Amino acid sequence: MKRLMLVDDEHNVVSALKRVLRASLAGDVRIECFTDPTVALARIQEVSFDVILSDYRMPQMNGIEFLRAACKVQPHVVRMILSATSDFEIVQQAINEIEIYRYLAKPWTEVELVKHVGGALDRSEQTRTDRQLADSMRVQQGELSVADQEMRRLEELEPGLTVVEWGPHGEVLMPDELLVFDQAPRSSN
Repeated sequence: MKRLMLVDDEHNVVSALKRVLRASLAGDVRIECFTDPTVALARIQEVSFDVILSDYRMPQMNGIEFLRAACKVQPHVVRMILSATSDFEIVQQAINEIEIYRYLAKPWTEVELVKHVGGALDRSEQTRTDRQLADSMRVQQGELSVADQEMRRLEELEPGLTVVEWGPHGEVLMPDELLVFDQAPRSSN
C-alpha cells in the first residue's frame, strides 16, 4: 500500500486536499493528514511514506524546514510543497536544498493536484524499484552483503528499525521515550 502524508496548518485545506485525492487516486493509497508539522515528524519516525505534500507557511516551521527534517529520517520520500507564495527565492531554495519533486501553487486545480500527486506516487515506486535493483546488482558483484540489503529494505519499510544503540557491556539500550516507570506506590495487598 502506498502512503501519502499531507501537512498544512489549516484544517480546512488538509480536509479539501484529502477529499480531492481520496476521490481521484486508486484505492491502494493511504492518506494521513496533519495540521502540526511536529506531530507529522513524529509519525515519520514510525511509518514510511512514499510522498509528502507540505504547505510552505506554517507557524511551527516552514515547509522547507519540515521537509529537510523529514528527509533525514526518510531520505527517499518524494517531497512536494504547496504554497500561496510565488517568491522565486523560496521556490529556488526548495528545489536546491531539499530537491522537491513539485512546487504547487495555492489555489490549486483538482486536475493538476491529482496529476502531480499521482506522478509523485509513480516516481516513488520507480525509485524504490531502481534502488532494489541496484542493491541486487551490488550483492551479485560482492559490493553489498545479503544481510545489508535486507537491512536497507527493512529500514525503508520501518524507519529506525535497524538503528540499535549498544551499551558498554553489549546490551541493547532503549530510547528514553520508550522507558516508562511506574511512579505510583504499589499497594501491599
